[in-house]
Amino acid sequence: MPGPKIASIDFAPPADCASGDCDLTVAFEGGGGSTFKVATYDRAESWMAASKRGAWWSEPVLFVSSLDPATVRAAVEAMAAEMGGYWLRYYHRRKS
Repeated sequence: MPGPKIASIDFAPPADCASGDCDLTVAFEGGGGSTFKVATYDRAESWMAASKRGAWWSEPVLFVSSLDPATVRAAVEAMAAEMGGYWLRYYHRRKS
């Protein structure tokens, strides 16, 4: 099964990614899409500390080394190509 073709990748407003995480909206050609959190690796540690628990979980997060558009685009394109786009569809939080 071929992966979905990506029409656009946008940081969801408000796009203040200074904290190291923000929401990302991915639209597919032909309709549909996904919205999910994208974060730098260090955010998991801060989320754990903030929860004051020995474990932390949430909706899926795409972890990247940097929140610059080129790095995020490369990661999303890899998700679309891997296993026919399974992970990109799995991270889906928006009704198509």
